[in-house]
Amino acid sequence: MNNTDQLRQLMTLDADINTPEIELRFEQIAKMLFESFAIQKGETVYLFKEIEFYFYNKNHRDIITHPRDSKPLCWYINDFGGIDLNFGSKIRYEKRLNSNGKKVEKCVLDDSAYFGGILIRQLISEDGCKILSGPLACAELFRSHNATGVDKEFPVLVDNNAIVKYIRKPRVNLLRSKQSVEDKVNN
Repeated sequence: MNNTDQLRQLMTLDADINTPEIELRFEQIAKMLFESFAIQKGETVYLFKEIEFYFYNKNHRDIITHPRDSKPLCWYINDFGGIDLNFGSKIRYEKRLNSNGKKVEKCVLDDSAYFGGILIRQLISEDGCKILSGPLACAELFRSHNATGVDKEFPVLVDNNAIVKYIRKPRVNLLRSKQSVEDKVNN
């Protein structure tokens, strides 16, 4: 199995995976991204310098995670303008009335829902000359591409053996006062 297939398999989480297994996968995925992968845009290769994991399921209710329906290893521009590398994700939507009486699609956070990705927080060019610091700077790689054909400048995940050391840090999730998990996910 090549590195890309192995990464795709690790990023195929589901509704039933438990928290210890999720944490183990996060660790394995981080190691692979930092040691074996890079993002290439045109001729420039960017190494991962900082990433942040987000995943929601019935056993790991990470309320900061943006709902999505996706195959693993797809790019996702989140609601705050950052770019994620998606986990396999599945969520059901249903039409509901909003406060104005208009029908809108809302996420259903039942036991079958699972979704998430890896926010790219910082990248460094392979030659060390350029640092993209912050999710918005990293997302700039994905803006302004040829709409009339295949764009050779579109960023792609590539196998790369440039090893970058990584440090694991916990993330804190906070709900606003009186905010439910469902409200957080649907806003």
